[in-house]
Amino acid sequence: MPLLLAFLAYVALEVWVLVLVGQAVGFLGLLGLLVLSAVVGAWALRREGRRSITELGRAVQSRRPAEAQVADGMYVALAGVLLVVPGMLSTLSALVLLVPPVRRALARRAAARSVRAGSARMAPSVVVIGGGAPTARRPEQGAPMVIEGAPADPDGDR
Repeated sequence: MPLLLAFLAYVALEVWVLVLVGQAVGFLGLLGLLVLSAVVGAWALRREGRRSITELGRAVQSRRPAEAQVADGMYVALAGVLLVVPGMLSTLSALVLLVPPVRRALARRAAARSVRAGSARMAPSVVVIGGGAPTARRPEQGAPMVIEGAPADPDGDR
C-alpha cells in the first residue's frame, strides 16, 4: 500500500510539473521540451551505455572485480527506463543519472551499503577442531561456531 501511495504521489507531482511548465512555455513549447529531452536523453543513453559496456569488458579481460562497472551499467539502464516514462521530473532524473560522476558517487554509496548489510547478516563461521564424538556449543556474539569431532573415514574403518 505505501508503494502504491508513493507511485500515485509521483504521478500527481509529475502532472503538476507538466502543467506548470506548459503554462510557462505554452503547449508547443512543452511538447518541444519533451521531444528535445527525449532526443538528448537517447543520445546520452547510447553514448554512456556503450562506455559502460566497454568498461565492463575491460574489467573482465583484466580479471579485476567489476562491481563498479556493473553498478554503472545498472544506473544507465535505470536512466533509460526513466527516459521512457513521460514527464519532466523523470527526464531530469535520467539526465542526472547519465552524468558519470553522479553514477560513480551513487555506486560507491550502494557498495558501502551492501557491504554493511551483508556483514550484518552473515552467519557465524564454522571451525572444526579436535577428535572424538561430535559436539557443538553455542557461539558467543561474533565468535565462530566450534564443532568438535573427527572426520569420518570414507571406508568405514577407524
